[in-house]
Amino acid sequence: MPDLHHVSDAGPLELLAPRPSPPGTPHEGRRWVWAVDGDRLANYLLPRDCPRVCWATPADDAQPLLASPAARVVTVEHAWAARLTGAGLFVHDLDPAGFTLLDPVAGYWVSDRPAAVRAVRRVDDCLAALAQAGVELRLTTDLWPYVDAVVAAGARFSAIRMRNAAPRNG
Repeated sequence: MPDLHHVSDAGPLELLAPRPSPPGTPHEGRRWVWAVDGDRLANYLLPRDCPRVCWATPADDAQPLLASPAARVVTVEHAWAARLTGAGLFVHDLDPAGFTLLDPVAGYWVSDRPAAVRAVRRVDDCLAALAQAGVELRLTTDLWPYVDAVVAAGARFSAIRMRNAAPRNG
């Protein structure tokens, strides 16, 4: 079982109870505790509503926009930059018992039972947390070219909270 984590702006918590899955998702209404594995934890070291595009660097350079010396890249809009240094997030390390893998690309794990928290750490500065995780952070005015590039490259990626992103141009 991998290390599992739940990142929240609420906390610290000792036990996570199943909650309804978000509206507009294929799992809407399912009551689950959501977790992410350690390989994708960095994708969540940002304020909850912050739109972002996250990817592991592709092996080829067919999409120059995606190239990076870092193994993982997270891109957010400039409008969110000021909020990244005072986020006040809690990373809850979870007991993986009872979790099942829902999405291997996104690293999502779910449980329909309450989940025990093993440890909690606070993240106040997302920039520092991402740097410590070896993630390249990019700031941009428009996330949509990144979405298009990762899709075209067939890269393993997550586009998170895109409903909060600036509208697509054109």
